Amino acid sequence: MTSADLAALSFSRSASVVAKILRHAHEVPDEIAVSFRGRDTSWAVFASQIRRTAQDLRERGVGRGDRVAVLLTNRPEFLVLVQAASAIGAIIVPINFRLSSGEVAFILDNVTPDLLFTEESLAELAAGAVAAATASPEVIDCDAVDLLETAERVELADAELVSPASGDDFAIMHTSGTTGNPKGAVLSHGNIFACSAQVANRWGIKSGQGVVMLAPPLFHIGAFLGCHGALAGGGTALVIPSAGFDPAETLATMKRFAVTATFMVPQQWQLLCEEIERSGGEGLALTHANWGGAPASEKLLERMKGALPGAEVKAAFGQTETTGYGVGLEFEDSLVRIGSVGKPTDDTAIRVVDPQMNDVGVDEVGEIVYRGPCVMDRYWNNETATAEAFHGGWFHSGDLVRRDADGFIYVVDRLKDMIISGGENIYCAEIENALTWHPQISEISIVGRPDETWGEVPIACIVPKNPDDPPTLASVRDYLTDRLASYKHPKDIRILDTFPRSGIGKIQKTVLRDRVQ
Repeated sequence: MTSADLAALSFSRSASVVAKILRHAHEVPDEIAVSFRGRDTSWAVFASQIRRTAQDLRERGVGRGDRVAVLLTNRPEFLVLVQAASAIGAIIVPINFRLSSGEVAFILDNVTPDLLFTEESLAELAAGAVAAATASPEVIDCDAVDLLETAERVELADAELVSPASGDDFAIMHTSGTTGNPKGAVLSHGNIFACSAQVANRWGIKSGQGVVMLAPPLFHIGAFLGCHGALAGGGTALVIPSAGFDPAETLATMKRFAVTATFMVPQQWQLLCEEIERSGGEGLALTHANWGGAPASEKLLERMKGALPGAEVKAAFGQTETTGYGVGLEFEDSLVRIGSVGKPTDDTAIRVVDPQMNDVGVDEVGEIVYRGPCVMDRYWNNETATAEAFHGGWFHSGDLVRRDADGFIYVVDRLKDMIISGGENIYCAEIENALTWHPQISEISIVGRPDETWGEVPIACIVPKNPDDPPTLASVRDYLTDRLASYKHPKDIRILDTFPRSGIGKIQKTVLRDRVQ
């Protein structure tokens, strides 16, 4: 073993994902680390790409604590840049490429990155954002600078690898900003490493075993964490190009590449199940079907179990600030705990509390608050929001849940989505779950509308199964008669062709609220 090998092996014992990658490159150099559009990259080559890109960043003046922003669609360069920044102690800032130039400019001014990596298809967005921002990062086009080519490029020397402490900043992931400007959740190396290890374990990923399909955009915490779970565990990260979700193409890809694990939001699983029922699921190698990002209805979970008989259907519940994790439902529990998102992970502590931080009783509704290694350190450059989020010493999620006598968590609603009508709390998710079984409804979303008498009332936004035969308000209310109290019944309906969705397929309730005013 050479001195360089020994130095790399010593570094690879540190608690970071890039260290795990270097160890895989030493132990299983020829196994596939990343696959994209038929191009397979071995661990040895992937490690070389990271080390040489890290050297490039150094030569451009990037050092410990500096920010590197990535405005990219799903592509291998995204993964390389994340790990290369980590290798020199810099902080990666993934940016949602579906934002407007003004929104991207806000993020640039918030984190003041030294570099902004983008691509030809997003050049106009990047240019507009930089023009509107006070910050002035150097913009680098990944279609003009080949980060994947390793020939004749200098690698970062072993002695210059940064061995991070658990508390060192790894990434700044911005929240959706549904209640104002987005906040930058600062995730540490410890956050990423702890949650990646949990994902690898839960998804059955081992060195040289397991293919993880990264279907959502990589800027989203679900795909970001799934990617790191694959890389930390030593499986293959199958990167899917960013485009509108196509269930037929997704199913074909899962069969073609023998995908064993993936994460998708409930709306994507619903479309995939419909495709499996239509065309058949023969040839699927899927063993772990993971959902999260939004509540899944009982109807959808029953459907997933029928369409994916060879897979363990698991919930991963959390948010950006908890590194996408915190509560999980194991397969054996999902068979009898329909509707639950599970129990806290082994190293996560939770409470379910009222607004005064008092613990609520069994099956009472309260806000879930967290402590543990997956919880973010702070919001970047926002002491006020950080103090609010951690008041009482626990991270406040904004999720309303109840916990049963056996400790299983059931999501009731988002705190900001809860409707207060005539002094009564109405939980949108409860109404949605009931109406998913309505024979004329394909998709349902409940939002609140201001009302002079009641303060706020629920409105049902509906995509009908048959556009020529949509449900009426009377039929919806009649359907709920024996299912929910009358004050929870929608006071109006809106029939839509499709729902407005975010980059990962989540229904945008803020847009729906504007439409029903």
